[in-house]
Amino acid sequence: MAKENAPEANTAQNNHGVLSGAHDYFVNNVLPDDIKACVKRIKSPTLYMNNHDETFILVRAGKGRLAVNGLEYKLCAGTLINLGPFHRYRYIPEGGELEVVEARTNPGTYVYMIANPYLRLEQFSVPSEPPVVHLTGLYADIANESMNGILVEMEKKSPDRTGLCFCYLTDLFGLITEKRPKKQPRQIQC
Repeated sequence: MAKENAPEANTAQNNHGVLSGAHDYFVNNVLPDDIKACVKRIKSPTLYMNNHDETFILVRAGKGRLAVNGLEYKLCAGTLINLGPFHRYRYIPEGGELEVVEARTNPGTYVYMIANPYLRLEQFSVPSEPPVVHLTGLYADIANESMNGILVEMEKKSPDRTGLCFCYLTDLFGLITEKRPKKQPRQIQC
């Protein structure tokens, strides 16, 4: 006997799959339809840009500064930044080329990540300044592999790329959460 009214797990309306048992509201309204990433090689100071997305920035090579809403942060290889929407920012390379990878998704994805019952945060706050951490060793390897994974999935354009990229973004969010000091210093040690 066929079930005529049974909903399909992956319909045109819900092209996200199940993604860790996410609630229907988040799956249908919040999770990204698309995640974008790009590598930027910056040789001179950029103009200010308005950020409309939830953006993870990983510095791959070079040194410089990131100006966000008039405040400056040191950049060097291994720096990971979580830049929320409504920030104005620009890159200022120092002594050569600055190579960064930017991964972007809709801001609602951030809400989903912090509401995830599997991510237990003792004390959570949404800082007015973007979380900035410097990663070394295994943490830097995980960040680079996650960004590489997002870049590869974007090129492949596979039907499950959004789900896979979301998992990579969750890794980046976990690194920021794990390595961010309770009181965010403006300057990190490069």
